[in-house]
Amino acid sequence: MTNLELQAYRRFLMLKVSEASQYIGKTDAKTWHDWESGTIPVPEFVAITMQELKKLRNDKINIIINSINDRVGSNTIRYFMTYEEFKKVNSDLDVVQWRLHQSIATELYFRGLEKLC
Repeated sequence: MTNLELQAYRRFLMLKVSEASQYIGKTDAKTWHDWESGTIPVPEFVAITMQELKKLRNDKINIIINSINDRVGSNTIRYFMTYEEFKKVNSDLDVVQWRLHQSIATELYFRGLEKLC
């Protein structure tokens, strides 16, 4: 994975550098910035994790899209403005899962498939 691809993945997943470095890279923000700037190569485990998160995101979107026609009522997806709000409903999930959820909710909203609530 190139430095530019890493940055694109991080932004696609709506992760801040501080979150990505801590939860994915298991390192500090400076090291993550070095990866994104191309100063040092992106480690293979980081590239694999980012690709796995993208796949998980796509899988979840497909599950939601496939279930839309079977729903009764309006199509809405919860958008959590803060991690604390997300944690109240999903106590066993971490920041990465919150950002993943936000990324999914945003895409479904912009596709016109879900309303945010």
